[in-house]
Amino acid sequence: MRLYNMNLKQTILFALLTTSTGSYGQKSKWLLSFQVQPETTFHQDSYPWWKEGNNKTTFNVGVVSAIQYNINGRFFVNGGVGYISRSLETANFLNQAALPPPRQSFTQELVTTHLVSYRVLSFPVNIGYHFLKREKFNCFVTTGLAPNYLLNTEYKSNFSRYDGTYKKNYWQGYSINIGMGTDYKLGKKLSATAALSYAIVNQVKEDEYLLNRNGSGLTLGHKFLSLNLGVKIAL
Repeated sequence: MRLYNMNLKQTILFALLTTSTGSYGQKSKWLLSFQVQPETTFHQDSYPWWKEGNNKTTFNVGVVSAIQYNINGRFFVNGGVGYISRSLETANFLNQAALPPPRQSFTQELVTTHLVSYRVLSFPVNIGYHFLKREKFNCFVTTGLAPNYLLNTEYKSNFSRYDGTYKKNYWQGYSINIGMGTDYKLGKKLSATAALSYAIVNQVKEDEYLLNRNGSGLTLGHKFLSLNLGVKIAL
């Protein structure tokens, strides 16, 4: 009888441990997020070679979706894809001779842009750290790299015959970003998320349709501060 009772107790204990371990294992390590991305873009009102331009900001909005993997209770990685039409209000010389037909022209009018809009796909990859964790919310910091692919560019200028959207389809460059954010638990598998990130480095390829002093393309350097607002879903 004593042996039977001991075996029964061991069986019950094993069952409880198994249930506990199973419940803990059900806590998902994978999260899927969907976010809207309002952005303040910092650039110059012109990029001439004979003087320095003045600082200017524009407001743009993008979207991003990412998948997150929780390495442990503190560290995580995420990666995804985003889209934004990043408009720069800047006056520079448009090289109409470099434009593709039918808008290409060799008449050499003095064409000046007043808006350049880059339509960009970004592929951010980040590593993050939860520095504060509570039952309902947690706070985190992130850093990462985002290669940027330029789909097309829209130009608006003082000569409407040259205005339009031109296909690009090449890698524009990359950005290195740092950020901070918080997640707030709304339900068993749903959380609201908000984060602020800044591009400390944003490498940009020269724009072949804008005229530089030596006749080559002009580089419109810019940085951005982004606010990400959305939801995370446990998978």
